[in-house]
Amino acid sequence: MLHTISYVSTSKGLSDFQINELLYISKLKNDELNITGILMHSDQNFFQIIEGEKPIILNLYRKIEEDLRHFNLIKIFDRPIHSPSFKNFQNSYTTIRGEKDYAELQQFLEQEKAHNRKSFKNISYLTNKFLGLP
Repeated sequence: MLHTISYVSTSKGLSDFQINELLYISKLKNDELNITGILMHSDQNFFQIIEGEKPIILNLYRKIEEDLRHFNLIKIFDRPIHSPSFKNFQNSYTTIRGEKDYAELQQFLEQEKAHNRKSFKNISYLTNKFLGLP
């Protein structure tokens, strides 16, 4: 069974090098575990959507909860899914770094708007804030 979790958190004083290293290692591990999704970082905050097999996703989220580099962890949603929304992203897992990458996120947002109005509002608001869009 497929599952998805989304959260925001604040990172504790990580340097740009440490953040880039974390993003790179996360991408490698997630690709290896067949986890799809997005990860955004802005002003010491992370926004992430992860999706994959339920036991893998729940285990990964537990590790994130225990990771001392994260605090003020807020779960946005935690639910089963029928098919992954981000399977067409390059290398299965994408780090959103700017407005160009935001266009790829639009497909997911349209699905959320149609099927999950409440999470759409939250995610749309967060992605705009992370990307510095109005």
